[in-house]
Amino acid sequence: MKRTLSTLLILALCLCLASAVAAQAPAAGSLRAEKQTIRGNTSFTPASYPEIWLTPFSAQYIVEGRDSERYPANFLRFAPPEGTAPLRIESDSASLIDFNTLFQYSYEAVNRYAFELFLERAEEEHILADGADGVAVYVIPGNRRGRALIDLKEFFGGTSKLWIEIYDHTGDLSGEELGQLIQEEVARVQGGMELVELDRFWSQGVFASVELFSDFDKVTVTVDTSGMTLTRIRDDKLETYDLKDGGAYSTEISIGSLMWEDEVEDRELADGTPYKLRASEYSGHAFFFIQEGRYSDVYLVIRIGVSPEEFAAELERVFPLVTLPEAE
Repeated sequence: MKRTLSTLLILALCLCLASAVAAQAPAAGSLRAEKQTIRGNTSFTPASYPEIWLTPFSAQYIVEGRDSERYPANFLRFAPPEGTAPLRIESDSASLIDFNTLFQYSYEAVNRYAFELFLERAEEEHILADGADGVAVYVIPGNRRGRALIDLKEFFGGTSKLWIEIYDHTGDLSGEELGQLIQEEVARVQGGMELVELDRFWSQGVFASVELFSDFDKVTVTVDTSGMTLTRIRDDKLETYDLKDGGAYSTEISIGSLMWEDEVEDRELADGTPYKLRASEYSGHAFFFIQEGRYSDVYLVIRIGVSPEEFAAELERVFPLVTLPEAE
């Protein structure tokens, strides 16, 4: 089995090494991260993230362009598994699920990782590839997981790797079947992945809107993300970066609860909208009440990584981008 896998992976590697291309990012405003519910389970729609884009480099540094030699705007791009829908989208990682098979696929681009370290958690009899050919694979049958590590040195240099995990939510797969599944996924990714070289972060201006949701409290809010550089999207939170004075500061918009209740002050926006503020030296959190939750009140939380003197003006800019649910 190891010999067959090695042959397939070598062929796939030869194909993907020729795929370092100067391609374009998705068109501005072409994506919308929208919620879907299938048999009571929620995710974003497949059209929300039709291609996987990952980088092992710091998203903030790429946005800043502080050292393009060390942190270039280069991204690994490949297709998601057929039939999957995204659960989480981040600059260096992604998680997707197939609601028909209930297999969950996770990917992460890491800047530094060794095959030896990766295999430390594996039992010898469950190792299917040891990294000698640029890929390590093992399964954990009792934990329903298959894992793989792919060398990305040709793309990003150093000891960069792509980590892959498949989790079988059904628990029906045998260790052998799980091994076959993760091996096939490694071959698929290696056969289709390519390096895309850009002059900016791939998502800059790409997402027109994002639906954030909390299934637990049945809350959905929509954020106008036109022009934003999104580096994280998950069910209840998004993160974006903006440039200021040669650096980049982050803004997070999320659905959450009121934290630090003894450290907040009552404030109002210019139009009279009330909120609670927690300010610190380098950032501020604004909490806008949405509704009573099952166990605690639910808030729209906006965190902006700027000084207290700048926070109020930034909040006036960001808050109108959010559409809250109408009060019942």
